[in-house]
Amino acid sequence: MKKLLLLVAIAMLLPACGSKTAEYYEKHPEEMRAKIEACGRMSQAEIMADRECMAVSRANMKRQFDFGPPRRPLDGPGKGPGIKHF
Repeated sequence: MKKLLLLVAIAMLLPACGSKTAEYYEKHPEEMRAKIEACGRMSQAEIMADRECMAVSRANMKRQFDFGPPRRPLDGPGKGPGIKHF
């Protein structure tokens, strides 16, 4: 019985070892585009079950909404003559 449980645990962990993460796809944009196309041909249920589709989705979302480091409200355009900067 212990051997069976061990085999089941190993079988469940193996697919996670080969999965690519969102960080991987952020560093490899060509592979991200290819995986986005592959996931686009899947059903919604298949996408939700596929770890790599979820990872590429997170990486793509981060890439689209990452505008750089935050700035102070008075930095940048719109500085007027009456505004003092500390």
